[in-house]
Amino acid sequence: MNTTLQITNLSKTFNDLLFENINISLAGEAKIGLIGDNGCGKSTLLMMLASSTENITWSRDTQIGYLSQEIDDEIDSVSGGEKKIIKLAQLFYGNYDVLLLDEPDNHLDIENREWFSQMVSDFTGIVVIISHDRKFLRQSTDHIWHMEEKKLRAYDYGYEKFREIYESEKEARMHLWQTQEKERKRLADFVTRMRAKAGANDKFASQLSNAIHRYDKYVAEMIDKPKPDKALNLNIKLSDQYKKKSAIHVKDLTKSYDHKVLDKLNLHLFCGEKVAIMAPNGSGKSTLLNIMVGKLIQDSGTVHIGADLRLGFYNQQHLEALDENATLIEEIQKTKGTFYYDAIGYLKRFKFDENQIKSPVKFLSGGQKSRLQLAKFFSLNPDILILDEPTNHLDLKTVLALENFLKSYTGTLILVSHDLELVHNTISKIYDLKDGQLSLRTS
Repeated sequence: MNTTLQITNLSKTFNDLLFENINISLAGEAKIGLIGDNGCGKSTLLMMLASSTENITWSRDTQIGYLSQEIDDEIDSVSGGEKKIIKLAQLFYGNYDVLLLDEPDNHLDIENREWFSQMVSDFTGIVVIISHDRKFLRQSTDHIWHMEEKKLRAYDYGYEKFREIYESEKEARMHLWQTQEKERKRLADFVTRMRAKAGANDKFASQLSNAIHRYDKYVAEMIDKPKPDKALNLNIKLSDQYKKKSAIHVKDLTKSYDHKVLDKLNLHLFCGEKVAIMAPNGSGKSTLLNIMVGKLIQDSGTVHIGADLRLGFYNQQHLEALDENATLIEEIQKTKGTFYYDAIGYLKRFKFDENQIKSPVKFLSGGQKSRLQLAKFFSLNPDILILDEPTNHLDLKTVLALENFLKSYTGTLILVSHDLELVHNTISKIYDLKDGQLSLRTS
C-alpha cells in the first residue's frame, strides 16, 4: 500500500500557541525524525497524527500504530525498558502502515537500541519518531521534521545533511537581517533629516512623505530578526581538589533481591576521574548508584565519599526527584535555599519562561522535567557527579550543552548512559558491570 499524508493549515493552542499553519505532503516509505526543543509541541503533533481530521488526511484504510512516552501498566511484571521492547515488537510486527513513536529509544540499552534501529530500517511504511539520539538520527532517518518558533519545516533528507543545511540557512538569515537592518537605519536617518528640512521649509513636505512611505514599505518587507539560541548555562563552582585525593571508594559491595545483583563489587576513583558504567538493563547499574548516594542500603560492604566533597545525583525517575504539585520556584528553593527572585533568575538560565516558573511541575513536558532536575542538581555545586541516564527526554540542544559541560568539568564523574556519543565524548574509562562485579574495559 502506498500510504499518503496531507497536513493542511494545522495549528494547536494550549493556553499559548504551540504551533501554527503546518502544511506537509508525504507519500510512500519514509523514516522521519521529529526534532525540536522540549515543550515545542512535538508530542502533541504526534498524538494528533494518530487520527484523521479536517486538517490531517491519511490515505484510505491506513493502519496507524502509536507509542506514547508513557507506557501503560498492563504488563506490570517487567521493567520500563522491557515494557517498551514488548510494545515496540507488537507495533513492528503488527499490520501497520504507519508508526508514530514518541521517544521510543529512552530506557533502551545498547543491544536493544541496535535492534530498534534495525527494525526502523526494515519497516516498509511511514515512521515518525521523536528522538534525541544523534547516532540513531544519523543512521536511521531519511527525513527530518524540525519544529522551531511555532513552525514545522520538513527536510527531505537525513539528520547529517539537515544539520549542514540548517546551520547554513541560519547563518545566511542572520547575514541578510544585518544587511537589511543597516539599510533600515540609513532610511530612518534620511527620514529624520527630511523631517527637519520640512519643519523649516514646506517645499520639502512631499519629499518627507515619500521618504516615510519608502521607509514603511521597506520595514514591512524585512525578515524578522533571527532569535538567538537559548543555550543552557551550565556551570559549577568547585572548591580546589587534589588529584590524588580519594573521591569515592566502594569496597566489597553486595546486594541481593530475589537473586544477587552486586557481588563484592569494588570501585575506587580519585578526584577528577571521569568514568562510565556500562551494562544491559537489569544488570544492577541503578542499584549501584542508589547505594552510592545513600538511597538504598547494601547487604554488606562499604561506600566512602572523600572528605568535604559534595555529591550530586541525577535520577532518571522524575517522580522520585520532583514534587508534581510544587511550582518550579518552590522546587529550586527546596534545593538551593535561595530567595524568590534569585530562584526566578536561576531558572531562566535553564530556558524556563515566567509562566512556567510560577506554574506546577505537573504541567511540564518530560523533557522540561529533566531540565528542571538538572537545574536542581547543578544548584548543589557537586564535586562528584553521579548521572543515571541524564539524556532521557532531553532535547538535542540540551544534550549538547550537557556534553560540553561534562567535557570541561574538573570534578569526578560517574555516568550511566546508553548514549554512546555522550559516553565517548566525556569520559576516560569504561567499567563493565557483569555478574555483580565491575571490570575495567581495556579496548
